[in-house]
Amino acid sequence: MDTEHIHLDEFAHLRTFFHRFDPRAKIVSCLVLLVIAVSLKTPAGLAVALIGICLMIRGAQLPVRRILKRLGFIIPVVLMVGIFLPVVKLGTPLFSVDLGFCQLNFTKEGLQASILFLLRITCAALLMILLTFTTPLHVLLHSLSDLKVPQIFTQLIQFALRYFFVLYDEVTRMQRARRSRNFKPAKHIFSRRTLSIIGGMIGVLFIRSYERGERVYFAMMSRGFRGKIRLLDYPQIRVKDYVFAFLIILLGVLSLIIDQEGWGWPAVWK
Repeated sequence: MDTEHIHLDEFAHLRTFFHRFDPRAKIVSCLVLLVIAVSLKTPAGLAVALIGICLMIRGAQLPVRRILKRLGFIIPVVLMVGIFLPVVKLGTPLFSVDLGFCQLNFTKEGLQASILFLLRITCAALLMILLTFTTPLHVLLHSLSDLKVPQIFTQLIQFALRYFFVLYDEVTRMQRARRSRNFKPAKHIFSRRTLSIIGGMIGVLFIRSYERGERVYFAMMSRGFRGKIRLLDYPQIRVKDYVFAFLIILLGVLSLIIDQEGWGWPAVWK
């Protein structure tokens, strides 16, 4: 490959217990914990869920730097929403900022909603990172099929992820060939010449993708593909997988109990 690609399965082959955890039980338990986490309404319950998720990440021996790098993709969007919530949500004013043409009133209820939003998104993102970092992609998609997710859906995801970088390399080679022929883009993209060349590139890429898809399909059919991708080393679920899944769900239940018991905001927020 000509480009530096994102390795989706870079940490999926470590030998920790969480990596050996049955993928079907892992998906179900993480999904239950995810649903509970995003429905919590107090920082205490979310803190318990977040601590438990961080302990699982620690036990899976995943590098903190790489996890923070993945979180960096969503943090800007989350922060933008989190910044505006204290302004748009009505409630008890905390302080105001005068911008000259308008005055922004930051409310206590808005700031609380912003903190809860950030905690929920962090829990959800860390759970998804934990799930994808500890499970090979093909095993994860095969497990989703076992859990009655339509196979056409999982196969489309698998092929899209597999061939996205192939098509990206194709575009890179076409751009390199264009530069080698001394192509100089116009000052703006709406130039007739630029649009003509870009349209030609898109057309060529579409034809090559279609031809590659046909070759891949016939190659799969010649190897016995009949609508379902089978794995030779697919793990069997064990008793300890059920136990570990129960413990993960128990973490969610504990967070929910703390949330319902009214262990809410500290006195300084009331």
